[in-house]
Amino acid sequence: MAGKDSSADPSLLQSLKHHLEGLKRTEHGLILYNQIQRGLQKYGHADGRIELVFVSFLHGLLGKYATSPSCDPATRVKARLIQQRLTLYIPASPAAPTVTTPPPPLAPPVAVEKKAVTPPPAAQAPPVPAPPAPEAVVPIPEAPPITRRDKIEALENSLAHKVTESIQADPKLGELLESERAALRDTHSPLGELGDLKQILVKGLNELIEERQALIEKLSTASDYLKAVETDRERLRQELGQARKHSMTDELTGLPKREVFIKQLEAEIGRVKRYGFALAFAVIDVDNLESVNKRYGRATGDAVLRCYAGEILSKFRTYDLVARYGGDEFAVLFPNTQKDGAMHALEKARKTATSTFIHQDGKNIPLPSFSSVLTQYSPGEPPAALLARADETLTQAKLGGANRLVVALPTA
Repeated sequence: MAGKDSSADPSLLQSLKHHLEGLKRTEHGLILYNQIQRGLQKYGHADGRIELVFVSFLHGLLGKYATSPSCDPATRVKARLIQQRLTLYIPASPAAPTVTTPPPPLAPPVAVEKKAVTPPPAAQAPPVPAPPAPEAVVPIPEAPPITRRDKIEALENSLAHKVTESIQADPKLGELLESERAALRDTHSPLGELGDLKQILVKGLNELIEERQALIEKLSTASDYLKAVETDRERLRQELGQARKHSMTDELTGLPKREVFIKQLEAEIGRVKRYGFALAFAVIDVDNLESVNKRYGRATGDAVLRCYAGEILSKFRTYDLVARYGGDEFAVLFPNTQKDGAMHALEKARKTATSTFIHQDGKNIPLPSFSSVLTQYSPGEPPAALLARADETLTQAKLGGANRLVVALPTA
């Protein structure tokens, strides 16, 4: 691809502002916040752009904070959220970039002794060692890509481990409570204040035992749920295997076919009905693909579609679903996404497409632009009506020219 900028646009810093401010609420987070601010002072521009080399470095550092057991939970969550936002801006090249002027050597997360004191100000942050000489070439670490499946499995494994630990530790607590209650009952106390105290203690232990029993029931339910999740996951693996056997994946682009997309659309609509999430949907049509086929040959047209699948539309979030919708059309599902967020993603993809070239038969051929229509699911609307509205709007939009983004909101 050509025309790539060496810095991330100002929208990155604006989208991270809330999360960066949230870091200052904890001791570990304040240390991380000060490190990020020092880096932004050196690698940020006055117009809000950030050097991509620092974005890549920060992505790796946040990964260390997010997985460090010595870091407090709130900071780990914030670090993971910020890291996910940065993923969209990480350069696509698998090779780690090198720079002659390295980013500031930010310290990894360190264990902080918990004391009842206020968080240290920025001036008291751990000293930062002096950077190496400008001539040194320092590779920027890149965190390995984290897929949606990896995140889900990690969360399930962590929850299963905690539930198991709780169940194993619970019998000891139960024995202690029962023994204390029996001891109090066997104690012969005279009437008066001591007798009243005994009754209060016995009542308190009874309440603790009842709460413990309720906790056991909840843990058992959680354990059963985890087993059900594992069963569903295994069933999903089998269904995916069957789907591959029945050619549910487009051979040219490697994307799911239209039938798979529609099934997933129906599933997402079911989630919207249960939880009230927003759901955005877009249809993308490659402009003038037939002209490319006539001028350069069908092989070049196929290369255009593969480039869109592998280079342009793959930049959406990991949980957005992209499918081949038709001959020169793609469809995208944006779960839990409002109109503005989906429009931003489509505009970014369109800018990337205009600066991309494909190499075919020794020639650099500019990638054709695309037109798209964006709409949102309206409660109670059948999936077929949603698809029909998007298709009709896209047909009308292409009559007005190429390289257009049209929003077709549902009528009230």
